[in-house]
Amino acid sequence: MYLKKIHIENYRLLKKVDVVFDRDLTLFVGKNNTGKTSVMEILSFLVSDRKTLSMDDYPLTARNDLYGAIIDFWQDHDLLKYQSAVPITKFKLTFDYSDGIIGNLDAFVIDLDMEIMTAIAEVSFDIPFGISETLDILKDQYDEILHDEADDNQKRKCLAQVVREKFDSLFVMTAVAVNPADQEDFREIKRSDLQNVFNLKVIKAERNMDESEATNNNPISQIMKRLFNTELEDVEESLQPSMQELHRIVTDANYILNNEINTHMDTIVGSMMDFGYPSWDELKLQANMNLSLQRRIIEETQLTYVSRTGDESLPESHNGLGYKNLIKITMELHDYARSLKEDMTKLSLLFIEEPEAHMHPQLQTTFVAFLTEFLEKTAGENHVQVVMTSHSAHVANTVPFKQVRYILRKSTEVICKSMDDFTTTVDLPDGLTEAQRNSRIEKEKENRLDFLQKYMKLSYCDLYFCDKAILVEGASERLLLPDMIRKCKDNGEFAGVDIPLSSQYYTVIEVGGAYAHHFYDLVDYLCIPTLIITDIDYVKGPHNCACNKDEAEKSSNGAINRWCRNALGLRDGTTVSINQILNLTKEQHSTGTRHLEFQKEENGFYPRSLEDAIMNCNRELFNITDGDHPDFGGTGDKKTDFALKLLVEEAYTSYHVPSYIRDGLVWLNNQSRMGGQWYGEP
Repeated sequence: MYLKKIHIENYRLLKKVDVVFDRDLTLFVGKNNTGKTSVMEILSFLVSDRKTLSMDDYPLTARNDLYGAIIDFWQDHDLLKYQSAVPITKFKLTFDYSDGIIGNLDAFVIDLDMEIMTAIAEVSFDIPFGISETLDILKDQYDEILHDEADDNQKRKCLAQVVREKFDSLFVMTAVAVNPADQEDFREIKRSDLQNVFNLKVIKAERNMDESEATNNNPISQIMKRLFNTELEDVEESLQPSMQELHRIVTDANYILNNEINTHMDTIVGSMMDFGYPSWDELKLQANMNLSLQRRIIEETQLTYVSRTGDESLPESHNGLGYKNLIKITMELHDYARSLKEDMTKLSLLFIEEPEAHMHPQLQTTFVAFLTEFLEKTAGENHVQVVMTSHSAHVANTVPFKQVRYILRKSTEVICKSMDDFTTTVDLPDGLTEAQRNSRIEKEKENRLDFLQKYMKLSYCDLYFCDKAILVEGASERLLLPDMIRKCKDNGEFAGVDIPLSSQYYTVIEVGGAYAHHFYDLVDYLCIPTLIITDIDYVKGPHNCACNKDEAEKSSNGAINRWCRNALGLRDGTTVSINQILNLTKEQHSTGTRHLEFQKEENGFYPRSLEDAIMNCNRELFNITDGDHPDFGGTGDKKTDFALKLLVEEAYTSYHVPSYIRDGLVWLNNQSRMGGQWYGEP
């Protein structure tokens, strides 16, 4: 059995979201403050004993509706109107037990239809009986605080204050089991029924790495404490002989040490009799030293790093925090694996928040494989469902698309997208039969997804985490773009936007003109504002020979051709002429959250590459006369050498940015980081 889905309404930024889980591993990715951790908080809340909803977890937009409903109720006392106007926080959990293991889900099973292999539990915070009296009390408090001269802002603050103080009374938690075949068929369940379903372990990101609190933060001391406090038969079988012998040694040593120490302490304390205290008429004073060797083992045992010869050691603190973090995670996983064996009827759910903290990239890349192998080895017959959040491209790109959940934040809410639902379109030539087209489509889609997955993994692509993306032709553009963005900002090109592109988290991805179009569907699905900068690559003849604009018949650039077919409504495989490309309107250069730029006419010349374009708009730097309009014949440098020259050689650092790149960067600067024009509707 496993948790298949959670439907969430009105919890923090999760206004109305379906979160679908993979049976084995689900990875949540996305930018900061998008609600990835909220899912973990919901699960932790549901298995806790808390029965009230915190106002801090109630969405801001829902609060506005709540305030309006309260004010309306004070005016007309229409309870039905109030109930329909107030947003309700709700969690609907769907479980799958098609593997035949129902565990503690039996409390949620209403219909005994053998064809149904899902169970549903719904927890909601509803309007309680007697809410009218509570709202009347709020009105009295509101009137008592508010003065006659208060403006609208002060009234709102006053209302927010009295609502916060009584928020616990505005909602009451109810839990029901729902029939999957009939949503109107449900029965009330106890909170304990839901708690008994999960064996939940949460490993949070706030793992304290401070060295000052040795006992609390020393991983080996923590595990030793757990081992000493665990019954021997519950300890991992391979550790039982060592723990049994350790218990024996500690018990014997405690007896011997305490007796010998007390004998000598008696002599020392007895000498105090010479001072007349205490008298023999009173109780006899005797020293009794209670030395706990077990406690000292727990507190003082430290991990050390030993030299190859074994004769020298260094403290654990001398090693990096990344390894320390990994050790702490491993210790907590060991403890969780032990707890799984105590109750086999529960759903084992492990939530790990940002495991990459302090880890170097290579360690991040191998963490998922380590986690999988570890659980297979230690969890025994238990199936552990893992849910993980991450801000690391090294972690995210090791996980297959089908296990990734992308959290996208809009202006007032977030959306959860399953990468398993992502698909891609392909261009096919004319003349194919329907069977051939269907076969080619499926094969091409599979190849396209495989390419994207491999590319993102090999390049550590951070599309999941960026505000905006720039797809470029090659290494020269990748090297120059940050400097070009700086130049545009310094020249005032980004004026009118509070946070300019130079201060946003943009990613530059080197994909080449032959592969950029493979990313079109992906950036659209992720709703990432994306600028594509590529070379027009004029060609002529049946063999696509490179040429200047005057001789050109078409472009050999796949990204441009795919774009034009979409923009002009041409069939798959249609040849796009060079005139159709050059005559694209300003509007046709953009579609949704994507924008395409390639070399255009400047100074009476049509460049075909980045280098040509830079030389053309910086003629003085490269000693090119105004009348020299034919092919520049190359720069004489390798592409990357040319780019580095512009960046580091003082004679060239004052270069001007070509107009097509400048126009593209200005477009990207003016796009909202929420995925669209500035702060548009979700």
